[in-house]
Amino acid sequence: MVNIPVITRRELSSYFLSPMAYVVLTGFALSHGILFSLGIGSRIEPNMQAYYAFYITLFLLILAAPVLTMRLVSEETNQGTIETLMTTPVTELEVVIGKFMGALVFAAVMFLPIVVQVVYLRFLGPVDVGPVLAGFLGLFLLTGQLLAIGLLCSALTRVQIASAIISFAILIGLYFMWYLGQGSPGMGAAVLRYLSPPWHYVNFAKGVVDTRDVAYFVITTGLFLFLTVRALQLRKWR
Repeated sequence: MVNIPVITRRELSSYFLSPMAYVVLTGFALSHGILFSLGIGSRIEPNMQAYYAFYITLFLLILAAPVLTMRLVSEETNQGTIETLMTTPVTELEVVIGKFMGALVFAAVMFLPIVVQVVYLRFLGPVDVGPVLAGFLGLFLLTGQLLAIGLLCSALTRVQIASAIISFAILIGLYFMWYLGQGSPGMGAAVLRYLSPPWHYVNFAKGVVDTRDVAYFVITTGLFLFLTVRALQLRKWR
């Protein structure tokens, strides 16, 4: 595991040396700021505005996560550098965790506008610290899950745009499972709701921390990372 920090720093350097990273940062900040400005109103209490700030992040992450992860493995596979990396004294698990952590740290930088918005809301009126911290916890867990899905798609493809399209399709499908499961009391609807990330994330955005929601994000993120490790291991034997 000593190689994970090295791989993480390598991925962060790659992000900040890429023009696409600054496009994503700028686009995310502008989009979030515009949606936040359009959505808040002087008659809405600051706590509800904070909930809105976290909620709109969900939609932007569905767009940003595929872009952030599409190059992590597929670019190296296409250029042939993944074989060189895998012949060094590192394990597939270290490679996956290192790349995942690099993407997660970079994603955390994108959330700085949300911190600014929450601080701004403090000037409009009292904002409960508890729901805000719960919102950031949910945001961190949700981001980890979405990035893990994108990382798996990147490991399964050789073309970056293909990775982005596949991961975007999966994330959209998971999002609409929430709507398909609403309004029906059946077991099938309950399963759809439980498998959908927004159903769990909204609880955090409302300030509710449920251990079942935490377990959902941790287990699914670990599952997708495990599948990514297996994908790299199978590639080695080809």
